[in-house]
Amino acid sequence: MTLSSRRYLLWLALAGAAALATVIDYALRVHLRRAELVTGVSLFSICVLLTAFNARKKLPFLPLLRASTWTQVHIYAGALSCVIFGLHTGWRTPHGVFEFTLALLFVLVAVSGFIGLAISRWMPARLTVHGENIIFERIPALRAQLRREVEELVLESFAKTQSSTISDFHESRLRNFFARRQNFWHHIVGNRKSIFRMMSDVQALHRYLNEEEQSIMRELVLRIEAKNNLDFQQSCQGLLKGWLFIHIPLTYSMILMAIVHGVMAWRVS
Repeated sequence: MTLSSRRYLLWLALAGAAALATVIDYALRVHLRRAELVTGVSLFSICVLLTAFNARKKLPFLPLLRASTWTQVHIYAGALSCVIFGLHTGWRTPHGVFEFTLALLFVLVAVSGFIGLAISRWMPARLTVHGENIIFERIPALRAQLRREVEELVLESFAKTQSSTISDFHESRLRNFFARRQNFWHHIVGNRKSIFRMMSDVQALHRYLNEEEQSIMRELVLRIEAKNNLDFQQSCQGLLKGWLFIHIPLTYSMILMAIVHGVMAWRVS
């Protein structure tokens, strides 16, 4: 079975499960049964299952199905949980500060989850076609190394030529560029205007350089391109890793509040 066929069947199964949940909820309400109890327990159970995905990633040595299978379960069960959440709330904004906060947490978890899904589908392909793929944790050290090499080239240029043209350019355009990550959002959306502007400034400077300075500038250009790739890798890999630091804390906060909500609802009933 092809990947597209499998996805089609999974989405079809999701639609069937959502329709079945809607019919059951309607039947319970018509017969004056506690439909909100059924949807609440179902929603909490699905959320616990989704939270277990993070635990599965931390225990790769256990025979708990493949991570790719868990990912698919996470995606489709997460989509189903949105439907059950709507049924549980009656597709209305809950009243009361506690209930509203819990509902808001669920919405934030769902939105961050779908954003994370989009990022995980879109970003890896971009990383593979843009320069050298670099281990995220090594990027700060590599950036510091490039900065030292650039400073050495600038000092070498002044020592050999007694001209401050390259050192002035370094002070005005390159020092901040090599000091830290630059152009985060440009790298995320694929906007290359910033690096094109930098290269345009380098090209404009060439007319004022002698042959030895031009040779040093070519070395600088190689390091500018390497630094730009480091910034790209850090921005994109950071986004891939960073959204989890929003999604996971929100998820655990929601689970804890859901437990309190369940206990309160049970006592009232």
